[in-house]
Amino acid sequence: MPLKQFTVDQLADLGVPPHDPKDAEYSETVLLDEAVGTLKYSQQRRCVFRDDDDRTWSVTYEAPVDSGDYEVGPPPDNHGWHGETVEATEVAQRPVIVRQWQPVPDEPDIERPHLGAIDSLASIWEESGTRTSVAGEYAAEWIVQHADEVARLHDDYLNSEDDGR
Repeated sequence: MPLKQFTVDQLADLGVPPHDPKDAEYSETVLLDEAVGTLKYSQQRRCVFRDDDDRTWSVTYEAPVDSGDYEVGPPPDNHGWHGETVEATEVAQRPVIVRQWQPVPDEPDIERPHLGAIDSLASIWEESGTRTSVAGEYAAEWIVQHADEVARLHDDYLNSEDDGR
């Protein structure tokens, strides 16, 4: 797992962390800013960003809790980073399949046709945080890249049903 030390000033120049998590949507360098946990007076967040070498990194930091009129403590010093450098982990976006309990959808009909393979995969990527503008492109690329494997798995599945009869 590649690690890199960034100075606090280097991160600030890259816009890490953003002033507001919603700023990641409009940033060229910050790709994602998400909550990962809550402490007593602050929240832990993860920021994924692109550096000057076009590599993608992830750092965690602390941000104030937005709790309305309730008691809040002082904001975290220096985003919870201690020292002059912050360790970042190199990351890459990959599709991840997770098992979840989901509502059962109604059966498709003329008014609501069943989604095709690309649209189905694109919606999974969108739910995991991928920008809508590239989710379909990633889905199509995945299908092309794994088509032979999926076909082989399908054939193996059909053959295993025949063997079970």
